[in-house]
Amino acid sequence: MHSNKNQSKVKIRKNKLNQGQHNRQGQYFKKKYHKFHRHTISNQINYQLKQENMIEMNEMKSILISEEYLFRKKCYPSHIRSNIDPTQLLFDYSIISNKDFQQKLSIVITRNNERNFLIELFNNEETLTSIRQLTQSINKLNYSILQHEQWTYYYNLGIREGIWNGRVSKKMALINSMCSTYGRRKILIEQRQKYFQQQIEENTSEIDEHLKQLSTSIDANRLIEIIIDLVCQDQNQLRLEFQRRRSMLKFDAKDHQLVEAFYQLKPRQTEIHSAKIIWKATDDEQKLRYEIDIFKKWLSDKSSSTCCTFQDLALTKINSILINLLFDKQCLSTIHVTMNKMKSIHTFINDLAIRTISVAEEIAQTYLQKAIDEKTKILNNGKKFKKLPTVDTIITAIENRQTNMVHRAQYNIARILHIIEMK
Repeated sequence: MHSNKNQSKVKIRKNKLNQGQHNRQGQYFKKKYHKFHRHTISNQINYQLKQENMIEMNEMKSILISEEYLFRKKCYPSHIRSNIDPTQLLFDYSIISNKDFQQKLSIVITRNNERNFLIELFNNEETLTSIRQLTQSINKLNYSILQHEQWTYYYNLGIREGIWNGRVSKKMALINSMCSTYGRRKILIEQRQKYFQQQIEENTSEIDEHLKQLSTSIDANRLIEIIIDLVCQDQNQLRLEFQRRRSMLKFDAKDHQLVEAFYQLKPRQTEIHSAKIIWKATDDEQKLRYEIDIFKKWLSDKSSSTCCTFQDLALTKINSILINLLFDKQCLSTIHVTMNKMKSIHTFINDLAIRTISVAEEIAQTYLQKAIDEKTKILNNGKKFKKLPTVDTIITAIENRQTNMVHRAQYNIARILHIIEMK
């Protein structure tokens, strides 16, 4: 009897062991299958894109050589980096060849007499090198002037409106969906003003030295006019970026003020909790809409061989949606149908991009609805309270800050898209 029980237990253990091994094998082959299909899809997409890029390169070869498209680079990450270092938007004439520099100058020229004037200078390689060095010096001078104007603006803003710098703890910033710092201290602003004033003087001296080295037969004033036109054209993005930063500083300062104004009302804990939810939902919505707009812009520009890749955009939310769609069971079956019907993988990618945008916009709408629902909750709970602050006062304070968040985000993306368009 005991022997039969022991045998049964042994059989059960063996069956469980075999079943476990079978399940593990099934999971292994399932993972291997998905991994294989991921590689297959990825390889097919990459191959197709390479083929299409080669065709586009041949078709646009004549355009790329033309003066109109010379030096145009729609690379969005350069703008992202410019939020830290504005020199990313500054062209460097010292690293390009004389031939490329000659073509850049030719783009700026509109009048025949100026073109003839430059043609004479282009005949001498040494003279052309000197002009290119002079251009870089004028470029640095213009940059120093822009920086000095920027820091002077910050100083005047501080004196006039009291906007210097603000700071809250990272925890406070996180739970209220706000930036932890804005602006600069007065002493730092004054230091930067002084520094760039010195740079202006040094750049001016450098230009004087270059002018002394030019041949006396060259009309220096006429040449400088042409160079300034070129430099100003190449620094358009930089000027727009500095203007964007001025406005963003005001938005951020106002944001801190509005959050502080809300807490000064001494709201109830339930109202504080609701305010955080509303502001978080608004922040999430605007961040997602930012990614949607950048993604749409990239899709409209991607036919250009100078456009950056999707990975370069660093759109984390869009990327997550895209991956979920790409490896969705229904989506995978669509891929097989596409492959079987010999449809263009390019068509499939376009359809996938459209679907990604649609899903992203649906998610953005849920964030908006979440904020609306939370406001309704505050109004419903407000009927229970008779003491100050009134519910209307609380709602107004929350909405004032929410409106500023939306205006800030909308302004920011509009300016960024405008700057990108100028590349």
